[in-house]
Order: sequence, then C-alpha cells, then structure tokens
Amino acid sequence: MNNYKREYIFFLIIFFSILSGINAQLITPDITTKDKIKRISIASEPNYPPYCIIDKNGKADGFSVDLFKAAAKTVDIEVDIKIGIWDQIKQNLAEGKIDALPLVGRTPERELLYDFTLPYLTLHGAIFVREGTTDIKTVEDLKDKDIIVMKGDNSEEFVCRKNISKNIFTTHTFEEAFRILADGEHDAVITQRVMGLHLLQDLDIESVVPLEIQLDGFRQDFCFAVKKGNKDLLSRLNEGLSIVIANGTYDRIHLKWFGPSILKQFALKDVVRIALYIFIPLIILFSIVSILFLRSEVKRRTYKLREEIFEHKKTANSLREQQILLKEMEKVSQIGGWEYNVETKQITWTDGVYNIYGVSEAEFDPSGKDQDIIFYHPEDQKILNAAFQRTLENGEPYDLELRFKSADGISKWVRTAAKAEFNGEKVVRLFGNIMDITKQKQTEEELRKLTDELEIKVTERTKELDEKIHKLDKSQKAMLYMVEDLNTVTSELKEERQKLEASNKELEAFSYSVSHDLRAPLRGIDGFSNILLEDYSDKLDQEGQRLLNVIRSNTQKMGHLIDDLLALSRIGRRELDKSEIDMKTLVNSIYHEVTSKQEREKIFLSISDLPRAKGDATMIRQLWTNLISNAVKFSSKKEKPVIGINSKVENGKNVYCIRDNGVGFDMKYYDKLFGVFQRLHSETEYKGTGVGMAIAKRIVTRHGGDIRAESELNVGTTFYFSL
Repeated sequence: MNNYKREYIFFLIIFFSILSGINAQLITPDITTKDKIKRISIASEPNYPPYCIIDKNGKADGFSVDLFKAAAKTVDIEVDIKIGIWDQIKQNLAEGKIDALPLVGRTPERELLYDFTLPYLTLHGAIFVREGTTDIKTVEDLKDKDIIVMKGDNSEEFVCRKNISKNIFTTHTFEEAFRILADGEHDAVITQRVMGLHLLQDLDIESVVPLEIQLDGFRQDFCFAVKKGNKDLLSRLNEGLSIVIANGTYDRIHLKWFGPSILKQFALKDVVRIALYIFIPLIILFSIVSILFLRSEVKRRTYKLREEIFEHKKTANSLREQQILLKEMEKVSQIGGWEYNVETKQITWTDGVYNIYGVSEAEFDPSGKDQDIIFYHPEDQKILNAAFQRTLENGEPYDLELRFKSADGISKWVRTAAKAEFNGEKVVRLFGNIMDITKQKQTEEELRKLTDELEIKVTERTKELDEKIHKLDKSQKAMLYMVEDLNTVTSELKEERQKLEASNKELEAFSYSVSHDLRAPLRGIDGFSNILLEDYSDKLDQEGQRLLNVIRSNTQKMGHLIDDLLALSRIGRRELDKSEIDMKTLVNSIYHEVTSKQEREKIFLSISDLPRAKGDATMIRQLWTNLISNAVKFSSKKEKPVIGINSKVENGKNVYCIRDNGVGFDMKYYDKLFGVFQRLHSETEYKGTGVGMAIAKRIVTRHGGDIRAESELNVGTTFYFSL
C-alpha cells in the first residue's frame, strides 16, 4: 500500500472519530503535553510468549514490546524497559512506580486501577491438562479439581469471578505452572491458548495439551495500560497506536512474530475499498448519522468475519491434531482401519494397515481385493474370503485370527474384524480393522511351553522323590544308611528349592513383561471403542453401544488387574527403604484420599492414638490404603457405616486393628482371603480385582510381621497386623 493511501486511511480514522462526537482514542495531545512527556518507564514479563519474552541478550522482546516501542517512537517518547514478574509489575503500575504496561487484558477488575488504549489484540482462554486426562470434559468437571493460574493474571480473576473451582493454586509465572503440571501435580492450568502453546513449545513439554472446551467469558481484548487518571500519556499512546496501525507498521510487526495473516490483510483491504469507494461519496451525499451507521456496520461485519475465520482455523487445527493422534495410536498399538464401498468397489486403508502389510500407499492399491488376500496363509485365505462374502451379502460381522506374511517376508499373526453398514436392507459399506497380534501369540506360546516344562519338571521331581521314599522304606536294616539317604535327600531338596526359587523369579519377571505387553493392545481397544462411541454413536443401535461399553469396561478392568499384578510383583522385588512413620497422620491422610465428601458425611470414623512404626513408607501406605478401602467398600451398604482404627500390644508387639460393621464373610472360607484372585463376594456386588489382600499379606510378610482377620456375616470384619 503506498504512503498516500496509508495517510488517507489514517485521516479517515481521525475524521470519523471527530464526527461521532465520542471521546475517541485517536485525538492528538496538545503541544504542552508532548513537551512534557519525553521519556517513560515500562515493564515486561519474562515468559509470556510470543507477546512478552526475554531475548538471548537478556533484554525484553516480543510482539507487544515491539508494538509499544513503535507506537511510542511515533509520538517521540523514549522508553526504558524493566523486566519483572507479572504480579509485581502490575502492582508497580497501580502505585505509579512505572508509567505503562505493553500487554494487559481488559477486565472489570482492572478497569478500577488502570486506563486502557484501544485494543490491538484479542485472545481466547483454554484449559491445559496432562495428556491422557479423561475426567475433564466440561467446565463443570473442574469444580473439585486443582487449578493452577499465575498470580495476578486475568486467568486468576476469571476463575475467581466465575467460581470455576474451589481449589486454586497460584505461581509467579506460567512457566512454573506448566512444569508443576507436567511433573504430575494438580490437575489443570488455565491461561490464554496461543501463549500457552508457544510456552509449551519453548519448554519442550509434550505431555501437556489444551482441551477443546469453550471457556465462556474468557475471550479478552488486550491493550496498553497506564495508571488510572493518566489521560495525557493515554492519549499519546492511542495516537501512536493509531498511526502504526494506519501506516502498516502493525502488520510488519505481526508478520515478524506470527507469520502472514490473511485475516488482517483482508480486513485492511476491505476498509480501504469501503472507505475510498463507498464511505467518501456517502459522506458528501448523506448526513453524519448515515456515516456513523456505515462505520458501525463495517466494524460489525469485520468482527464477524474475524470470528468465522478463527473458528475455521480452530476446526482445521483440531482435525489435524486428531489425525496426528490417530496415526500415532496406530503405530503404538499396531492396528489399522479399512473400509469397502460396495457401489464403487473401492477399498481404503489407514496408515496402520499399510504398515502391517509392509507396503507404501504410493506403490500399492488396496482396491484389488484379490491381491490383498494373497498375503494370508493359503488355508486362511478361504476362511477370510467366505467371511467377507457373508458380510457383503447379509451383513454378518466377523472377527478372525489368521496367519499372514507381509510384503517384506515377515510371518505374522493378525486379527481382522469387519461390520456392515446398511441403507435400508441393503449393505452399502463394510468397515473394520486389522491388528498385528504376533507378539501376543508368541507370548501365549511361550507361556504354554513354560507351563508344560514346569509340569514335566514337577512330575519328574515327584517321581524321583517317590523312588527315594520307596528306597528309604526298604533301607531300615541300618540306621546309618537311612541317615545318609536322608542327608542326600535333604541336599537334593535344597537344590530343588533353589531351582524352584529361580523358576519363581523367572515367572515373576515373565509376569511383569506380559503385564506390560498387554497394556498396548488394551489401550488400543479402549481408545478405538471410545472413538466409535463418540464419532459413530448415531450409526450404532443401543445393543452396539452397549457392547462397546462392555468392551471398554472389561479393558479398563483388565488394566486395573494388570496394575495390581505389577504392584504385587514389585513388592516381592524391591528393597525395603525403612524410615519412621507417623501411623495416625498416615491413616487420616489415606482415609481422605479413598473417600469422597459424601461418603465421609455418612461414615462414622474413630481413630485412636496409634504408635509410630518403622518400615517402608510406600509399602505401609499401600497396606493401609487396601485395608481402609475394603472397610469403606464392604460397609457402604449399611445405613450407618462404622469404621474404627486402633492398636494394642500382643507378646511385646504393636498390633494395629481396623474394624468395620460391613457385610463380613463366612470364616470357613478364611483360607481364600489372602490368595491371589480369590474373592469372597461376587463382583456384581463389590468391585475389585481379587489381588488387594494378597498385596497386603505380602507387605506385612516383607516386614517380618503377621496379618489375620476375624469376621461374621452381616456383622462386620476386623483385620489385625503387626510389623
């Protein structure tokens, strides 16, 4: 745009503001004001990218800092820039220790302290959580969550004004807030979306992501701010800001920090076109009222266009992120999806299927069904062909495990499934997935072989022992021979015990490996089931949705079981890290962790003074967690649950007791109580994995103690343990 047009646009902005009779922000200060204000001091935050940052030389930099310096230079004001944390520099401005701030969100609370220039930027708020968070889907879900905000930031004002959560934690910077969240503390950070994404990128934090939740009321205009009542400086800054917007300096600074902006170029072009070809003739022909109306209409349409373009960008970014996430999930879970259009006979694959087949999308066309099936074992080709034909003809779904050889010659096992989509009674589309289950099959085979080998070893050892016993019966002629034989048998038994211990360690390591290998397909099953429920719920009947929910429930249940097995395995392996433990404080803490506020209002809890103990703090916490959780769970159906925790001394040892008035159990089944996978109540009544008491038993045993229980049906249960 040439200089003439820029000057003309700026003239129109000044002209419209004067005609409107409003206290416009573009009025130029008088000469005495200009003479009076020659140099001012401002402050900038160190880490609010890309608006306010520190460059490699330790100086203030960023889009807002550059824009402020350009606006000040335009009206002959020199600027001294300090760097400080937001809460402090905001207070400094309110107290007059500095003259202005370059980036301040305009809120009702701040309008009592500062005066603002015309807005030059609009930002939207967002909720940032750790990747994988599933229990925050709406703003209402934040009520009981721990929320982190920067002290004094508009995000703090927003969460307090809207009463977003009752658990609010503040930090001096958002860098500190994101690091705390990434380290696993608290639940969410609320801040501006664009700044948050830039800061996460600068910090190289990939485990924290924004949620696609609209925060009503957290869309804010950002301005320059001065101390309340400093009208002279406010007027000068408005003048400078108007000039840099009109002469193209704003666009150049925006391009430097954000890249090309179609929206701003388009909006500026529209303003030029309307001003030159519509507004000027109308100014001549119509009254001032008509001019004001047209200005208002242009402003409204430009604003609407900005919102539409922002929403389109937001949608495009969301789709792109989902596509990236889907591709990463397929890589991790070794799974892919496909569909077949009955009318066009076209087959479409996702990247995951190409990876399993060992072919590239550029070289291989999956629409040739006959060439797709040759990758399967000859016997399995017939099975797959027949199943595909049945699904094509009458919509019968299939789920098969088949032998497979990829294009690079690697033999595999795959699990392939398909369903049909109907238009009336006609099948119009087939869709399904294919999963590489080679590792799962190998694990199953190794487990079977190991089990067979163990059975053979046990049989052989049993036979050998029988033979030795038989010999022992016949060797009563001499006590010496019997003693020698006994010594020999004892030695052999010791060797067998050592071998069995080695086998147990191998089994434990194997169990740990299997548990970890099972996590990947479980996450895949749960994730894709959730995708089907969310994206295709309108295409599934109630039975289909129910079955998907059953799949998700069972995968999550198996995940919990794997976690418990890993916990049981770790307890047997890890070294004890003993320290002194305040048992009463620990019990109080765990009780509040495992119960909700509603449960605590219902339960009558009594905790006596408990003697301190010495042991592994992590294991003792797990022990109390299992016992207290059981007491809460099995007394939950009582009208007035009662839980009592105390201690006593038996044989010189401290014995800790926890008693409930719950459902209890029949003592004739006591032998099952501390076994793995042993349940004394049905899972439909009380959920659980059947591993909790085995974990408790192992923890007590590792500490050289003893654990026991006394119970009566419908009266309650008492657990006793010592260390």
